[in-house]
Amino acid sequence: MKPKDGGHLSYPFRIGSNGRTAQVESLEEHVLGELAQMILTNPGERPFLPEFGGGARRLVFENVGEMESGIIKAKMMHALSEWLGERLTIEDLAVTASNGRVDIVITYRVTGSEDTRIVRFQRPGE
Repeated sequence: MKPKDGGHLSYPFRIGSNGRTAQVESLEEHVLGELAQMILTNPGERPFLPEFGGGARRLVFENVGEMESGIIKAKMMHALSEWLGERLTIEDLAVTASNGRVDIVITYRVTGSEDTRIVRFQRPGE
């Protein structure tokens, strides 16, 4: 199957059944993959792009309260703007934490599209 908007690699990267790199169906699916990479990559994790990442995986090991939620939100907004600002428009970013549970909800639009999309990243509570 050929992607409608050009060749966009799948996330996570993998080899398809035809022996070639797997591709996604649409630009929207590709941008969702980029968004997941950004949010789940920790800054410093990529040797040649040490500033890349939103740092959500670190939340697994941190005690997150209201103040930390605000700091995390600001860092994620900065990272999304820096790395994906040309690909998407963030309409809302909510980071909430209580009783060990962390929810990150991002409302966004792919650049050039009027469709609003919502993606949620969660870490269950204790």
